[in-house]
Amino acid sequence: MAVKDSGLVIDRSALDHLVEQSGKFLALLFVFSLPFQRVLFLRENLFGLQGLKPFNLLSAAVLACLFFQGTLLSATDRIEQKSLRIFLVYFAIFTVTLIRSVPNAPLFHSRLPDVFPESYFDYILSSCITPALYVLPFLFILKNMRSFKELDQITVVICLSISLLSVSLIALVLMNPSALSGNRDEMADLCETYFGVGYNTIGTIYICTAPLLLHKLLTRNAYRWIVPMGLALVTILLLQSRSALITVAVSCCLYLVWMRRFGILIAGAGIFGIALFLFSGPTIDALLSIGFVDSSDFSADAVLTGRVDYIWIPLLDEWTSNIGLFLFGAGRYGIVTSEQWDAGTLIHAAHAHNAILDFFVDCGALFTCALIVFLLIGVATALRVGRQLNSALYWALFTCIFGFGIGMFTEREIFPTVDNMYVFPIIAMMINLARLHALGGREIAGSYRPASPRHGAASRSM
Repeated sequence: MAVKDSGLVIDRSALDHLVEQSGKFLALLFVFSLPFQRVLFLRENLFGLQGLKPFNLLSAAVLACLFFQGTLLSATDRIEQKSLRIFLVYFAIFTVTLIRSVPNAPLFHSRLPDVFPESYFDYILSSCITPALYVLPFLFILKNMRSFKELDQITVVICLSISLLSVSLIALVLMNPSALSGNRDEMADLCETYFGVGYNTIGTIYICTAPLLLHKLLTRNAYRWIVPMGLALVTILLLQSRSALITVAVSCCLYLVWMRRFGILIAGAGIFGIALFLFSGPTIDALLSIGFVDSSDFSADAVLTGRVDYIWIPLLDEWTSNIGLFLFGAGRYGIVTSEQWDAGTLIHAAHAHNAILDFFVDCGALFTCALIVFLLIGVATALRVGRQLNSALYWALFTCIFGFGIGMFTEREIFPTVDNMYVFPIIAMMINLARLHALGGREIAGSYRPASPRHGAASRSM
C-alpha cells in the first residue's frame, strides 16, 4: 500500500519489510554478541554517559523494532498465546521482586561494593534494566523467527559466537600460562579481566550451547564443525569449572543417546578420557581437589565447596524462622540482606548458588512451590513434544536446557542474568519448532527418523 505525504510516495509494505529484515539482522547480532558484551573494550560507557554501552544500544534497537511492528504482545496461535502469558507472569514476578529490592541498594553496596553501585539510579540501571534486556531474544524469536531456515540461522550464529569465544579464551590462556597453575583464582582473574564475568559464567555459556555444536557436527558437514566442537571441549577443560565439565559431558552423552549414535558415544568417551589425561593438571585437580583428595575429609559440604554449611543451611534456618521471609522472601538479592552476613556463618555471595533456593530466598515459599510445579510440567511437556517432533535440533535445544537445569543445583539463577542469557533464545526456538509442527510443517530442519516405529507413528498422528 502506498501513502502520499508532501509529494512523496511511501510504500508501507516495503517499509515494513525493511524494518523486519533490519530487526532480524539486529537480533542475530544481539545473540552473537551475548558472550562478548562485557569484554574489556566494550564495557565502558560511551561519551561518559551512564548506561550508554554498545550492548545496551543494540538492545534498544531490537526493542524498537519490536515496538515498531506493533504486535509485541499479540498472538497468532494458541501456542504463542500460552507462551506469552507464561512470559508475562514470569516477567511480572521478576519486576515485583526487583522493585522490592530497590530500598536495599545502599545495604547491597555496603556489603558488596564491587558488585552493587552506590546510587539508586545506578542500581536500577545495572540490576533491573540490564537483566531485563536478556529476555529480548525470547520475544523477538517467538514473534519473528518462525521458519526452519531462520531457526537454523540462529543456531549457526550461536555456534559461530561460541567458536569465537573458544578461540579468544584459548589464545588468552596461551598468553597467560599462569592461568593453568592449578589455582582457579588465576583463571577467575583472567576471565574477569578480559570478559568481565567469572569462569563459572563462561562455563554456563558452554553448558547452554555445547549440544548445539554437537548437533551441527552430526547433522551438517561434519568437517566444518569438528574444529569448533574440538575448540569448545578444549576450552571447557582449560576453564577448570567442575560443574561445566561434568554437565557438558552429561548433556552431550544424553544427546547422543537420544540420537541413537552409540558408536560416536563410545568413541567420544574414549577421546574425552584421553583429553582428561592430557590436561590432568588443571582439570582433574579442579574436579577432584575438594572432597576426594583426603577421604577422611569427605562430606557433602566439602564436595560442594562450603555451599551446604555456609550458604544453604544458614539461609534455610533464617528464612524458616521468620513467617514473612518464608512466605514472601526478601526481594531480589535477598541473600545480601541476611542477618547472618556479619556473623561469620554465611559466605558473602550475591546469590545462593542453588537456583531454587535462591528463588525461595527472593520470592518465598508460595512462588517457589508454583515454580517447582511449573518446571515439572514444563519438562514433561517438552519431552512429549520432542517425541512427537522427531527433530534433531529440538533435542539439541532440549539438551541445552536440561544441562542448564542440572547446573541449577550448584549455580545459576531463575531470573534473567548474564549466566542464563542463552536460555531465553533457546526456549523460544523450541516453542517455534513445536508451532511449526502443529501448523503442519512437513519437514524439520536436521530431522532424523528413530528406529522405533512407535515413535514414528506418534509423530504422524499429532
